[in-house]
Amino acid sequence: MDTEMFFSRRDGWVAPWVLDVKTVESLRFGPPAGRTDLEVAIALPRLLDNDFVSYGTDGQGRRLDDEYVPVVMKAHRTVLEHIALKPPVRPFRTFDGPRGFGTYWRANGMSGS
Repeated sequence: MDTEMFFSRRDGWVAPWVLDVKTVESLRFGPPAGRTDLEVAIALPRLLDNDFVSYGTDGQGRRLDDEYVPVVMKAHRTVLEHIALKPPVRPFRTFDGPRGFGTYWRANGMSGS
């Protein structure tokens, strides 16, 4: 499943990729037609991980912001529970802030990598 399905494409200029919150939140109630919970359970952390690594390295290619990271994490947790898997425990829920990913990244010696 391609992570682009979680986004709407605006005009391609100002905000080319905008998280489709309605679609992501709907995943908590079941996968989209033609998809399985397992496909969704694989795609959501791929989206998160790509953005977290981008944030921690060059910042290029980020498509989420602090407002949307918890939305994606909540959907992922619920989808995993649908298929009886234990959700991961992440020590952060945003990019910035004292308990954000950036703080975690630096505290674990990963900045500049």
